[in-house]
Amino acid sequence: MRALAEFIMRGRAQAAAVALLGHWIPLLSPATVALVTLRRGLADGAMVLAWALLPAIVFMAMGQQNAALAIIGAVSIFTAAQVLRQSASWQHALMGLVACNTLGAVVLGVTLPELVDKAVAALAEIMAAITAEAEPPLVLPEPNATMVLGLLAAMTTLSGAMGLILGRWWQAVLYNPGGFGTEFRALRLTPVAALVCMIAAVYCYQQPATTKVWALVFAQPLLFAGIALVHALVAKKGMGVQWLVLFYIALILLQPFKILLVIVAFGDTWLDIRGRIKPKQA
Repeated sequence: MRALAEFIMRGRAQAAAVALLGHWIPLLSPATVALVTLRRGLADGAMVLAWALLPAIVFMAMGQQNAALAIIGAVSIFTAAQVLRQSASWQHALMGLVACNTLGAVVLGVTLPELVDKAVAALAEIMAAITAEAEPPLVLPEPNATMVLGLLAAMTTLSGAMGLILGRWWQAVLYNPGGFGTEFRALRLTPVAALVCMIAAVYCYQQPATTKVWALVFAQPLLFAGIALVHALVAKKGMGVQWLVLFYIALILLQPFKILLVIVAFGDTWLDIRGRIKPKQA
């Protein structure tokens, strides 16, 4: 991974090539855009972004409207990387990702209703198949545009955050060894940001099932703050990496665990849990 990051940073041609070819490799193109933007700034980042967008624009011209998702994702991660570069705040970057992808989903619904209708029909078929095979029978909501756009916004926000993390980690590996871990473990939302995220997530969660999925979008800054808190506690107590492995297994497999992590991160805004935990004695 270090060798790839070094290759990207050799020059504009190398960065453009990786951004272009990375369209077909998950996270590679967004992480390249993030790395160049974080290190070299707006102008170079915009140039690499243009090459990253080129395959999606070509596919859009050929009638493949689903390429619009790649455009939304690339633009949002470019914006978030610039925010992170200017503010050095993961909170601002994550909130920016949520805002960009929410706006992108709304624009998608207005400008490409045919794409949304196809996605609704595809999701309806999948849910019908699940319902038909389930024992005991399941009662699933009838998907609509609101549900599909919420799922798309959640996916692009999550992938954008992962691409931004990879880009920031690359930057630290090359220019500031150890800096990424210290920076990420310090992530803790301010009261205003935590309240905005929690109120929006809870409001959506209390709505009908087709709107409930939007909670997955607005809760993500709190989710990543919770992940950062766990990393901070593991590092402070000198616990082994096996605890982080178990943590991520639980995070992936257990939905209630995600909800608990969001609640803990919300409370940490006022409690400062990492500040109350004593480090492991030497």
